[in-house]
Amino acid sequence: MVNHDDVFDALAASHRRQLLVELLTSTQHVPEPSGISREVAEADENLLRRHLSSSRTIPKVDEYSVSMHHIHLPKLAEYGFIGWDLDLNLVAQGPCFDELKPHLRLLAEHEDGRRTKGPVVTHRR
Repeated sequence: MVNHDDVFDALAASHRRQLLVELLTSTQHVPEPSGISREVAEADENLLRRHLSSSRTIPKVDEYSVSMHHIHLPKLAEYGFIGWDLDLNLVAQGPCFDELKPHLRLLAEHEDGRRTKGPVVTHRR
């Protein structure tokens, strides 16, 4: 059984939520950092962490791909919510993904402008 804190942490960031909702229906390709983005990511791990934790931006750096590859995807993989093929840059449902499905369906319905018609119940295993 997955820790509830892990579920809420996984859903806390919009990039992670969007990816997880998209994984309800298909495997996703996640672009790899390239050019200056790759250089920044590979230059210095401490510099990368400081940069990603600040509100500063570096011109011509793809913040999305850098943060996905160095923060969001590793976190989701650690929780078991995704399987991540680093060579192909593909992300699929992981062994614990089913624990997220009730939450993700609610998010998907809300994004579609629909409302649930009854109470939502999640079953504990």
